[in-house]
Amino acid sequence: MGRRARITRKSISDSAIRLVVQEGAPKATMRAISSDMAVNEAALYRHYKSKEELLASAYVAIVEEMAREKAHLAKSTMPFRELVREWIRLTYTYFDRNPDAFAYVLLVPPPNSVIASGVTKVQGQLFLALIRHAIKKGEIRPIAPKLAFAHFSGVMLSIPRLIREGVLRGPASRYVAEATDAIWRMLGSDTGRD
Repeated sequence: MGRRARITRKSISDSAIRLVVQEGAPKATMRAISSDMAVNEAALYRHYKSKEELLASAYVAIVEEMAREKAHLAKSTMPFRELVREWIRLTYTYFDRNPDAFAYVLLVPPPNSVIASGVTKVQGQLFLALIRHAIKKGEIRPIAPKLAFAHFSGVMLSIPRLIREGVLRGPASRYVAEATDAIWRMLGSDTGRD
């Protein structure tokens, strides 16, 4: 018989994320997760009190990691177009490294405890601040910041979704320039030109 992997919060979280993405949250029970890991269900309860705690912890860890990778952009002095490109590059690199984790935060509604914590809004608030600053500096056309964010996220998040659906070939990082150009055409100060 093969050697079992060490049971850690991370290994449990990884298994839960994979099952949620593949089977849906209702089927990712503690029993299913323990079966996936080939461990006794009691081993999971030594790390997490409940499935809800496990899923919330996984969600928060992913969002915080993604936000941490982008936090330096809030202090950057680079032009907004370059900030957009870097944000997309970081997002797509994360997706390429962790497609299940990325899908987990995009496809699964966050647990109520996560919504209440406000962590789901961290990246959006960070990018909205960048948008407001770019509008004030005249780097992008005057536009409602939340509408600009909707345009931005719609274009950016379509690439990973289409890769997951098999419509586009990965890696996502190969589409950074194209996504940046598409977003710039919607937001840039020269949008009105032919």
